[in-house]
Amino acid sequence: MFIFISLLFIFYYKNLKQEKLYSLYLEMKNYSLTLKGDKFETEIVSPKNTKFYELLENGNSYHIDVPIPFLEKEVLRIKYSKDKFKKELFTAMNQIIYIYVLSVIIILVLSFLFSIYSLSPLRRAYLMLDESVKDIIHDINTPVSSILINMKILKSKYKNDEDVENTILATKQLSNIYNNLKSLIKETEKNIQEVNLKDIVKSEINFFRKIYPEIKVETELNDLTVRVDKTVAERIITNLLSNAFKHNIKDGYVKIKLDKELVIKNSSPYIKNPDKLFDRYYKETDRGVGIGLSIVKKLCLEIGWEVSIRYEKGEFTAQIKP
Repeated sequence: MFIFISLLFIFYYKNLKQEKLYSLYLEMKNYSLTLKGDKFETEIVSPKNTKFYELLENGNSYHIDVPIPFLEKEVLRIKYSKDKFKKELFTAMNQIIYIYVLSVIIILVLSFLFSIYSLSPLRRAYLMLDESVKDIIHDINTPVSSILINMKILKSKYKNDEDVENTILATKQLSNIYNNLKSLIKETEKNIQEVNLKDIVKSEINFFRKIYPEIKVETELNDLTVRVDKTVAERIITNLLSNAFKHNIKDGYVKIKLDKELVIKNSSPYIKNPDKLFDRYYKETDRGVGIGLSIVKKLCLEIGWEVSIRYEKGEFTAQIKP
């Protein structure tokens, strides 16, 4: 609608300008017969191949050339300032300008109201989906917690049973997914305390080593104590290590260095768009759901940590600065 109104305005402007120019031409032609009045300027010129009684523009004025009787090399030029013409044109356009501005405002208001009306079903659907996801996440918590407790009991009875150990690992992975979804939908209250990140990193490495025994792991871990919510720190480190192990290559490697910062490097398949990896639900493979790094970014912003990622020649690097 805006484009349509604008095109009408432009068409009207061009049409009005042509009408004004034609009216000016007629006035100049009539003036050439009597030379009465002070609206136009006149001068004697000696142009070559001039066209008589034709409206032309030259510099800052419009003009017509009129022949002078008994003179062949000189003509009378009648001129009118372009600035004066523009002022007259603008004065004639005032009303249509007001109509145009008013039309644009009305279009904007109508567009805004229509957008609210058209998006309201989508908004309601989003709210319903959001509530459903929250309910599902809440309902998942109870059975996952129950399974973990029962698996610990089974482990105490069958200490060396491989099936029990594998089930515990799978349940912990399910618990990690639950915690990620929980972190995704709301900001939890922080319980700030002294936390040694080395303990968290070592614990998570041991967990992922059992799931991905074919991945070669190199570590260089030093103590790094920070004041942070332990649950949030665990969620960040778990997601980074999960990403490093999950999105790896056959017989690949993971290198973890902890000093004043945490650096995790892993062999990686080709990544097309590394800059999009922090975007929620973005993924380049069928593995995962595309929320791990998004949650890392979200949680780091909440606690004031710096996080960066890069991909170079088959190696992916994630870096955290507490």
